[in-house]
Amino acid sequence: MSKRYLTAESVCAGHPDKLCDIIADSILEACLRKDKASRVACEVMATKGKIIVAGEISCSEKIDIRYIVRNVLKEIGYNPLKFLIYVFVHKQSVDIATGVDTALEVRNGINEQYGSIGAGDQGTVYGYATKETGEMLPLPLVLSHRIVKRLDDCRKGKLIKGIHPDGKAQVTVEYEGDTPVRIKTIVISVQHDKNKTQEELKTDILNNVLWQCFED
Repeated sequence: MSKRYLTAESVCAGHPDKLCDIIADSILEACLRKDKASRVACEVMATKGKIIVAGEISCSEKIDIRYIVRNVLKEIGYNPLKFLIYVFVHKQSVDIATGVDTALEVRNGINEQYGSIGAGDQGTVYGYATKETGEMLPLPLVLSHRIVKRLDDCRKGKLIKGIHPDGKAQVTVEYEGDTPVRIKTIVISVQHDKNKTQEELKTDILNNVLWQCFED
């Protein structure tokens, strides 16, 4: 039977990629709470000591983007006072709004059932489900998700001291055919204090994260 390896990676809430996703999601949710017809095309970038929010937002009520960003930073575990927040947001362009407000048929004088629905964008999405886990996701992904969630919980609950919000986990699983047979490799990266040794970190993660994640 053929042997193969599948690898998946998950990131902690404080990882820049995930942090930007959470900020963008929080801005969208704030807009929808104020105005269900809001249109939000929001991009977020994070770098050392800076958060940049840009894009097009149309909402009937004003949204305090800086306040939202600071709240997210604080909730994740960063000090929001150490960040400069730049906002470059404007209303949706007239050309895009024209295409989104009403369908082409209505603009051409045709009475169409779904005339209030215009096309805002296009994209391609693909995915699949698998029976190898209860979550219907590949085992390496489920395990990496489990590790970073536990890592976040240990940091917030102070079970592991001296670690910070940024981190990620990579899990490689060996398969025989389509059946997972063993975990080949686990790689964990986590932001930590300068005075925390690698040996300390390894012991803390083994005892508080890995043994807890794989006890079943």
